Amino acid sequence: MSLQGSLSDFPVADVFQLVAQQRKTGVLEVERENRKLEVSFLAGQVLRARPAESRPDGAIGAFALRTGLLSEPDLIEARRAQEETLESLPTTMASLGFVEKDMLDTIQRLMSDEAIFELFLWDDGNFKFRPCGLEQADCDAPVGAEMVLMDALRMRDEWAQIQRTLPDLSVIIAQGVDMEVFREHRAALQKSVSMDPEDLERIYTLCNSRSTARRIIDLSRLGTFEGARGLVAMLREGMLHVSHASTRRETGAAPRLPSQRSMRLPAIAALAVATLVGLVLLLLPGPSAETFPVPAGDLQAARTTAELDRLKLALEAERWLGAGYPPQLDDLRPRWDSLLAQVPLDRYSYARSESGYRLNPD
Repeated sequence: MSLQGSLSDFPVADVFQLVAQQRKTGVLEVERENRKLEVSFLAGQVLRARPAESRPDGAIGAFALRTGLLSEPDLIEARRAQEETLESLPTTMASLGFVEKDMLDTIQRLMSDEAIFELFLWDDGNFKFRPCGLEQADCDAPVGAEMVLMDALRMRDEWAQIQRTLPDLSVIIAQGVDMEVFREHRAALQKSVSMDPEDLERIYTLCNSRSTARRIIDLSRLGTFEGARGLVAMLREGMLHVSHASTRRETGAAPRLPSQRSMRLPAIAALAVATLVGLVLLLLPGPSAETFPVPAGDLQAARTTAELDRLKLALEAERWLGAGYPPQLDDLRPRWDSLLAQVPLDRYSYARSESGYRLNPD
């Protein structure tokens, strides 16, 4: 069977149904605005989906960087080793000890889910089905095309609702409540949104007032749909809010998000503002500079609180990224150096245990 045409005339859902009904094996190529996706079918079942690659394993390398699975220097080293061994990039990354094989398999399945989700959001573009033989990799798990189709159409419908609250993934998301308050309401949130509580907490922990929604979703490794769904649920409940900080955008001005319910500032933000005001007043020229003293004890307390919050955020983010709590605080530096740049780690005592960790200023 040779099948090709335009999505405007023959939607991708119809293509999936036709391939499934005829139990065909081959690759469906769909291109739209210089973006090409490929879906591999094995006897009518969806085997995997990927962005088209200009070099072998290019998609998995880019996706590993995007999700924080691999650093750029490690990817460069893996590429260099791959050229010598001629093995696949996933095999090379695992053999170098950069990534565990189970995590690699999980990431490759997530990459497939992401490609399918993106494809079903396309209403136009050109497609071509190319019959060919396929080999099944260890990470491939064939799924009935009808099941993939039903799930993708459900996500497409719900995505329209998600975008009403979060139309722009380049906005910066910040926490609206502290961890204790979040955990008090987590069970009710889990029930309302039908998401795993650990997944919700992972998303919440990654909201650090500096990362965009897109970056938070990528690091959560839940996929665009599930990650955005969790963000929207917490935005609606006031546990998160859109930061007033400038966002990083490629083009155009930032669209305004719908207003959310009133959200109180975290304690550290209030302390930081108060400290900044005190410092400005202290430095202003005037007839009596002694009128505006900044108590040394209060200033140190604010600084310690800010440093503790940064350390706790780095520790929780490290745990949710799969590394667990580190043996010592210095181990946080490689991944979280920008967050901890102004934090003197040697001023804090730290000990981890099976149930968590203890962190206190010396």
